[in-house]
Amino acid sequence: MPAHPTEAGVLAELYLRAWTGCDRPLNRRLLEEQTPPHAEVTAWFKGGFEVFRTRRDGELTGAVRCCFPSSACNVDRLVVDPDARGRGVGHMLLEHVVGRARRAGVTRIWAQVCPKLESSGALFRSFGFRETGRALASWWGEEVVLLELPL
Repeated sequence: MPAHPTEAGVLAELYLRAWTGCDRPLNRRLLEEQTPPHAEVTAWFKGGFEVFRTRRDGELTGAVRCCFPSSACNVDRLVVDPDARGRGVGHMLLEHVVGRARRAGVTRIWAQVCPKLESSGALFRSFGFRETGRALASWWGEEVVLLELPL
């Protein structure tokens, strides 16, 4: 399930596929941020991030990124291929990150979601994440919900 640096190109393609068509409800700047180019994804593997992915029949179906600043795990960039949505891929990826965080011995997991993406918020809440605040992400032009899961 861990992604490999050689998969950076296909991961970047997955992010682009997953966010295509979301331009109606979301600000363009948020979409640009969520569709990283190949070089940026490559940098994740050099910069202290852990990237996990799922495959089905050899095809990339989902990915998630996390890191461990201090005594917490920060999870972001959870994405599921549009053709794989509703099949438990996001649940499997988040379950893996929660398990990884527990093995790392951290005391909490943080995430942020755009409230317009209701299914994303519902996924995190199904794991016990609770809202700890809201903020206007001025660089995205969108409100974000800050979530925390105490471990």
